Amino acid sequence: MRLAAPSRRWILTAILALVVNLAGTAVVVLTRAAPQQDESLKAQAIAVEMSGVAADPGDQPIAFSHAHHVGEYEIACEFCHAYARRGPVAGIPSVERCVGCHRSILSDQPEIQKLFGYWENEEPIPWIRIHDLPDYVRFTHKAHVRAEIACDNCHGNVPQMEVVQQTESLSMGWCLDCHKERNASRDCLTCHY
Repeated sequence: MRLAAPSRRWILTAILALVVNLAGTAVVVLTRAAPQQDESLKAQAIAVEMSGVAADPGDQPIAFSHAHHVGEYEIACEFCHAYARRGPVAGIPSVERCVGCHRSILSDQPEIQKLFGYWENEEPIPWIRIHDLPDYVRFTHKAHVRAEIACDNCHGNVPQMEVVQQTESLSMGWCLDCHKERNASRDCLTCHY
């Protein structure tokens, strides 16, 4: 007997949910069973180079200091990363936003001159991504900002960082621990397609 199209779709969805659930359970079990590593091994694991992700965060096209902007001048994260409260990605500030301030502030400095070069050539700054998640993870900054999760919970003490570095693993186990701590949903479909 041939199944109707909606029935096949339901079966495929159920199989996919089962596979995601089993994989998630395996990751949680393995994560909890793994011995605690020292800080240097954790840092090495975090620094694994992925396509389009900085292995060395210092390899940015402009030497931008978060310690200077966020720490010293107390510029709020969302001033530059304006999409964090509105969508899935925090966003990288446009060249226009940077130039808006630096037309009159430190405009003679070499790194600011690089910024003006991108502005004059009408090119975006080719920043190298530091924080990245697999494509099958559906993460949204908007939900976390609205839940009043502070940026430093995931991104570390950015006001003290000259060069931003990934400080947390952002692994499934790490995220699940945070969701459990805050009594947030741990349903697979919350974070996975």
